Amino acid sequence: MMRAFHLKTWLTMTLALLILSCAAGLKGRKEEQLAYFDHLEQDTLALLIKEHPQSEQELADAAGYTIAEKKTVKVPFVGVGDGIGLVREKASDRRSYLQFTQLQFGFGLGVRANRIVVIFQDLNKLREAAAGRWHVGIAAEATAKVGDVGAAGEGGKSDLTEKGYSTYVLTDCCVSASATIRVLRARPYSVE
Repeated sequence: MMRAFHLKTWLTMTLALLILSCAAGLKGRKEEQLAYFDHLEQDTLALLIKEHPQSEQELADAAGYTIAEKKTVKVPFVGVGDGIGLVREKASDRRSYLQFTQLQFGFGLGVRANRIVVIFQDLNKLREAAAGRWHVGIAAEATAKVGDVGAAGEGGKSDLTEKGYSTYVLTDCCVSASATIRVLRARPYSVE
């Protein structure tokens, strides 16, 4: 019985790492990568405004924003995730890119894909985000969504809860539940 549990856990983690390694960075020519980021930005902002109408005014008043697309796989005590994103500084219309890696420890099970939008009122915090950094936090989430049917929620406490920005999590799909300590590494990503 215990051996079967370990085998299932090992197979699940192997599958998770394979899935995430495929998503760990964009493939293709520079033009294809830029087109992907354009689509990610436009589609995510449209969805954000549709689901959270107050965000439209926040975006208008903001110094800029980040948009991250993240996939996470969680087995009973360990989770892994990765993703990509962009940072838009509105005054200069400058766009930079980020890659994310996440490791989670704690209870949970499932797979989820979500997009995270952080709207910055503080230009210095926006520039810190564009430079990439480590984030450590405690979080709980629940997701049950296929297509447009379902719901999701996430909450937590981390070093990101300082003033100067607001955060929105838009869930794309899947089923998961977890209560974890997570470590997220954001680093600059080069479009080549």
